[in-house]
Amino acid sequence: MLRTFLILFVGFSISACVSPTQVVTPLGEEHKGVRNVETIEVAYGEFSKSKLVAIDLERKAEGDESDTPDELQYKSLKEAMEVIVTQHLESRDNDIGQNSHVEIEIDNLKFANAAAAILIGDTDQLAGTVRVYDTETKALLTEFYVDVLKGRAGLLGLAIRGSGVREQLSLEYADIIGDQLGFEDK
Repeated sequence: MLRTFLILFVGFSISACVSPTQVVTPLGEEHKGVRNVETIEVAYGEFSKSKLVAIDLERKAEGDESDTPDELQYKSLKEAMEVIVTQHLESRDNDIGQNSHVEIEIDNLKFANAAAAILIGDTDQLAGTVRVYDTETKALLTEFYVDVLKGRAGLLGLAIRGSGVREQLSLEYADIIGDQLGFEDK
């Protein structure tokens, strides 16, 4: 009985930490690793826009009361993601090949509920669609859906989570984009 419970617990714990990526239009092999990301644009999806704008306004209000309002943590999700994704892809980008434009449409941003995380576990989530276009021809090169999930359970899980959750999720999101474009880690 205890062994069965432990097996199920470990299985559910591992599955809660998986960040699925669904490729809608695969990137052709001829484009993998030979694209130069020139521009990145982040937008909010139609159904999530009001929720994400409200989160941005709360964050801006916190920044107005802070001694350092220009820090990344007080920027809107769009601004923060553009900075984080740009910096991360620049660190992996090989600067060869044709230029491309990346569009990210955020569908969901969810933070773990502290009470639920302590009692039964909860997840932080950042999800959305990524489209990559050739800058010259405007042709769609690839389209994929990224769903970054970070599971948290108990007080220890919340302590490990720390602060800057939105930024941590954005960095993992950027890493998945780099993987999909075939960029090597530098």
